[in-house]
Amino acid sequence: MNGINKVNKNEYEKVIELSEYAFQYTVTPEQIRKRCKEMEESHIIYGSYVNGELAAKLHLLPMTLGLGGIKMPFGGIAGVSTWPEYRRKGHVANLMNHTLYEMKIQGLSISMLHPFSIDFYRRFGWELTHYNYHYTFSPSDLKNTKGKGYSKRGTKDTDLPLLKSIYHKNSSQYNLFLDREDWWWLNKVIADEDSIVIYYDENGDAQGYLIASLSESRLTVKEIIFLTGDACYGLLEWLKNHDSMIKEIEMKILPNDQLSFYFHNPRINIKKSAYFMTRIVDFSTFIRKYPFFNSEDPISIVMEIKDELAPWNEGMWEIEISNNKVTEVNRVSSTNSQLKITTDILSLSALLFNSEPIEHLIKFNKLKVEGDFIVWENLIMPNKPALLDFF
Repeated sequence: MNGINKVNKNEYEKVIELSEYAFQYTVTPEQIRKRCKEMEESHIIYGSYVNGELAAKLHLLPMTLGLGGIKMPFGGIAGVSTWPEYRRKGHVANLMNHTLYEMKIQGLSISMLHPFSIDFYRRFGWELTHYNYHYTFSPSDLKNTKGKGYSKRGTKDTDLPLLKSIYHKNSSQYNLFLDREDWWWLNKVIADEDSIVIYYDENGDAQGYLIASLSESRLTVKEIIFLTGDACYGLLEWLKNHDSMIKEIEMKILPNDQLSFYFHNPRINIKKSAYFMTRIVDFSTFIRKYPFFNSEDPISIVMEIKDELAPWNEGMWEIEISNNKVTEVNRVSSTNSQLKITTDILSLSALLFNSEPIEHLIKFNKLKVEGDFIVWENLIMPNKPALLDFF
């Protein structure tokens, strides 16, 4: 057997063996059993074979994300790896191109991945959309401000509905935010050693939470989500109360939650690092559901796209918009529209997912705009991309 085939469950241990080698870790027999179960239930794995041997593989995870207030299916790409003896022979390129077409067939109109190399995945049409934001500080950097309510330790067995509710309420301000299923929360978000802290207001309503772990005088906050300023103060108070136990706090925050301004000492270590990439797999399907157009009045625009690896996206697309929604999408050979964007699939992703503003894309010759720039600037108004998860 040669070429690309879907990996069956009898080969899952070979898949794990390749992952162990490529990503340099070792799993226990119990972890192997657990991973095989997860792969069977939630992964589609494609393998590139040479004489019946698995040379390279790729995991496709069909999931759902939030795009503003709507949910959209997407394809998560993970576990891309090759045995060294088969590297630089086109196996990963073939897997990426094969999976791109498979996602289109399966109705997954966008895709996300965590890159080992941003430049490498840009060759296949994925563009940088997400950044990680980390604070590193000491408890003394926090104010003594107290919340009006109270913090209470929770558990994943009893308080998952509360965590999910707060998470989803907060997620509507972002795009490309993972819509977590229960199994994801229990297996990917909350570890057995984690502390869950929920903040309740004076009426007893849950308004925020954090998930953290404590080790060797260091408190690591995996995520902190709050719906009110009072909830934020209350959760920060819980962190400050570790001042006799720890020297340092590391906290992952969301892009709209730049909290250091409200610290006693805002001069802390703040790190922004490139994180996830996104690709528009099927432009026609995706743009019909795109929720960030801002035009009550009917308007016609044109997007001319270059996408060599997904020829179904290439060409000139005429898009009709009314009441902030797309009403019609057609591929055309010519147009009378006065509003036109010409770009490639990379820069279009950066624009539509708000990882780069339109003026920057124009300035650096990534995008050409015809028509009134003010109209364009006000027409596409996406939320910030954000992601707390990893796959």
